[in-house]
Amino acid sequence: MTTYQVDVWREPNGDWSAQAEGVDGAFTAGRSLTEVERNIRESIAVSLDLSRSAEAAMEIELNVSTTRPDLDELVQRARSAREEARQSTATATELTAEAATELRAKGLSVRDIAKVLDISYQRAQQLVSAA
Repeated sequence: MTTYQVDVWREPNGDWSAQAEGVDGAFTAGRSLTEVERNIRESIAVSLDLSRSAEAAMEIELNVSTTRPDLDELVQRARSAREEARQSTATATELTAEAATELRAKGLSVRDIAKVLDISYQRAQQLVSAA
């Protein structure tokens, strides 16, 4: 599957314009980002003479600019913070499962495991059952 990087920016009239990086002629516009994504997919397929199945399989990564550097920076910080939170959640989930398994192996009850790890009894039960 091929991923296409697409630069997207807001026009003064409120519409969005988009240009696929490295694909000559793959330019489009739309009133919403959903419309732009659909249109740029078709534009790339036409520019590269791709089949319908290849068009459907392509990944589109929109690199959106609001044309306001301060707002673009805020958006990037928010996205970075969400990614860090996702990674922290994944780490916490893994560590909690490992701790629950080790605590169970040391003879703790599921209720005690739940208290020690500050999770619900049901979640503790799921974790020790999965191990």
